[in-house]
Amino acid sequence: MADEHIITLLPFEKQFTCGEDETILAAALRQGIALRYGCKHGGCGTCKALIVEGEVDQPEASTFALMDFEREQGMALLCSAYPLGDIAIELSDYEESELEGGAPIGKFLAEVGTLEDLTHDIVDLKLGLIEPSRISFKAGQYVDVLVPGTTETRSYSMANPPSRDSEVELIVKLMAGGLFSEYLRGQLKAGDRLTLEGPYGTFHLRDDDRQALFIAGGSGMAPMLSLLRDMAEKRDCRPVTFFYGARTKRDLFHLDELSGFAKRLPGFRFVPALSEPAPGDEWEGATGLITEVVAREVPDVHGMEAYLCGPSVMIDAAIAMLVRLGVKEHDIHFDKFVTKAETRT
Repeated sequence: MADEHIITLLPFEKQFTCGEDETILAAALRQGIALRYGCKHGGCGTCKALIVEGEVDQPEASTFALMDFEREQGMALLCSAYPLGDIAIELSDYEESELEGGAPIGKFLAEVGTLEDLTHDIVDLKLGLIEPSRISFKAGQYVDVLVPGTTETRSYSMANPPSRDSEVELIVKLMAGGLFSEYLRGQLKAGDRLTLEGPYGTFHLRDDDRQALFIAGGSGMAPMLSLLRDMAEKRDCRPVTFFYGARTKRDLFHLDELSGFAKRLPGFRFVPALSEPAPGDEWEGATGLITEVVAREVPDVHGMEAYLCGPSVMIDAAIAMLVRLGVKEHDIHFDKFVTKAETRT
């Protein structure tokens, strides 16, 4: 059996054990400690923290998410950090309550119900849970899908609200050469079974009634749909403007449902935008990069919260734009979609 080490979270003096063959993040989640994280494979930087005592090995950490000078300063990506002894981690920007109450993570056997093409490269995948038959999660969280015939997993946000707890709805962006993308396109069919693990992620709506900006692109639609569907069921009255960026008109989907939220959510507004309208799109809506559209449409963002989902480049640009306009960094919550290829840089 591998040696276990003591991980201490400062300034709270909260401790848990971590085997030398598991990451600090994995050990924390296993023991119900809700550390912040995003991709779980060293690419997004959400779980970055300062090691103040002890040493870690982090061979899988992306040099993009964790730069050399940050390593020298003692920073680590907890999703990729294996302890070499007892460790103390400084969490000065956490509240102690944030570390508690994480949803239990489990494995689920699921059966493919339907596969529906939403666009030319985005597929809606509905799965019925078999064992266990229910999943408890917060709107905005994601699951890992085990790619059949491999030991590899891929992460996808759930689009269904928590009330639909006997199923999992995923919105999958098909990536050329992608392991799960190729399997989904070439082999997966209704009735097949998949193994899931989750729920994962710290992206969820905060208990606040301030005006919120939702900004997403591509399959970043999934967690936003989960949030909006959950809000509609709960009759949440906070004002929300949802900006969704796509390249051309053929990349838009679920437009009827999204427009329909205006009748169910007071103060809701949906703003789709095209960055590269194609000839013949006959588009009269917003155009330009989604960050440009937000800056034009909402010049005064002071006091607002922001929720962002999508590719790393979009998230980074949106954060910079929002901070420049006046949103406080602690009021910006995001789920950065990082591909496996990005973690190898």
